[in-house]
Amino acid sequence: MPRYLLSHDIGTSADKATLFTLDGQIVKSALSPYPVHYFNGNWAEQDAMDWWRAFCRGNRAVLEGVDPSEVAALSVSGQMMGCLPVDREGDPLRNVIIWTDGRAENETELLKSKVRLESFYNIVGIRPSPNFTVEKVMWLMSHEPDVYEKTHCFLSSKDFINLRLTGVFATDPSDAGYTHAYDFYGRCWSDIILDAAGVDREKFPQVLEAGTLLGGVLPGIAEEAGLAPGTPVVEGVGDGRAACLGTGVLEPGDAYICLGTSSWVSRVTTSPAIDPLCRIQKGAFAQNTYNDGGTMQAGGLSMNWLKSQLALHEQDIAAREGGSPYDGINRLAEASPAGAGGVLFLPYLMGERAPLWDMGAKGAFLGLKGETTRGDIFRSVMEGVAMNLATIYHIMRDISEEFFTMRIVGGGSKSALWRQIFADCFDMPIVKTNISDEAGSLGTAVVAGVGVGVYGSLAAVKEFHRVESISEPIPENVERYRSLQPIFEDAYLSLREINHRLGKL
Repeated sequence: MPRYLLSHDIGTSADKATLFTLDGQIVKSALSPYPVHYFNGNWAEQDAMDWWRAFCRGNRAVLEGVDPSEVAALSVSGQMMGCLPVDREGDPLRNVIIWTDGRAENETELLKSKVRLESFYNIVGIRPSPNFTVEKVMWLMSHEPDVYEKTHCFLSSKDFINLRLTGVFATDPSDAGYTHAYDFYGRCWSDIILDAAGVDREKFPQVLEAGTLLGGVLPGIAEEAGLAPGTPVVEGVGDGRAACLGTGVLEPGDAYICLGTSSWVSRVTTSPAIDPLCRIQKGAFAQNTYNDGGTMQAGGLSMNWLKSQLALHEQDIAAREGGSPYDGINRLAEASPAGAGGVLFLPYLMGERAPLWDMGAKGAFLGLKGETTRGDIFRSVMEGVAMNLATIYHIMRDISEEFFTMRIVGGGSKSALWRQIFADCFDMPIVKTNISDEAGSLGTAVVAGVGVGVYGSLAAVKEFHRVESISEPIPENVERYRSLQPIFEDAYLSLREINHRLGKL
């Protein structure tokens, strides 16, 4: 008798496997890490078979003591915008060029020379950038033409796992939209973009709606995968859409912040209007609704960098006494006032997507003085991420005032201080529920359940949320950040040329 739903998130640093009961309770969750290979400044690659091996390990971890035949269905979400070429058998032809990779700058400029920015944006809903799939495919065509010629299909992370499980080459509209080759209004691959890029349409998979049953786990792969043969595999969504669904952001005016490795603000809206300056992304959501959002490269990544490079003392204490290094980071940051003693942090450690779209952007600490404390520096990193996402939020407000609720999820949402900083920067209550790190996993599990009829609709996810805290804006802090916000935004503009010159050294 089926009793469980199984979800996987193929993240940047690990696969996260989560086993849920049919009423949304977590039975067990397991992380299976794998490396990212960073090199040549802003290049980043992974081995897709590391994803697969981690997926298999995750299944064995969460299904220990459970009969795999009791899994009603599984679905996979994962990192988006990657470039994974596979042959007709589905075997990778090279390492994956992942989302954070920025090597395809020349190809991006070439694409921009062939399609006007406004036209591109009106088709794709996002401006051209080296971070997206089709620009990376163009790089392959130029630098590794033999790989391109041998490629049967370009896949995202979840699509590769689904292919190995079922033999089906497919993707969903959310991942298709982040290839930069998909017409989100027409809901089809764009001949205009693909012709301009010089990429063969046949090298992209069929697009199926999330919740479509792809088939059962193939008998020949079931034992390796740690699953029962025939287990239903349901088409999932990209990690961004999974987090949106799992957070319960389904109705117009619902919005959320996700503080993962990359971080974003996203909302559902009835407004078809787009940003005239093409700074944020627009996509179709459900019938008569749209999704506005903006993703920054290094949200949680900035805090992880801070921990690994500037918080060695906090790491030592955590190693000796238990707990997390972030406990010490939060304590010191909380002792610093709003505005971090005049220190600003620009969180552009991997270039930047929204709202700057500048892979030459660099991180910086500004305003350092003799009396600056480590707490000021720690707090400035939290504030820099928050102010960058606040810039995106303000752009969305200018398009439409349709903001009614703002939830927060992701690893960074555990910090009460960071939640308060967001409430003050956004001047809006920030709601944390019991679903935090598990938002993407829950969203993917509900998609699996809808695919096999366990749930009648995606709205079932709302039954699993319970509000744990609401961070209300503090008026004096709101005024402080209103004063700092334009200085923060001007700092990037003032340093842009210098950082580009540094990048050429």
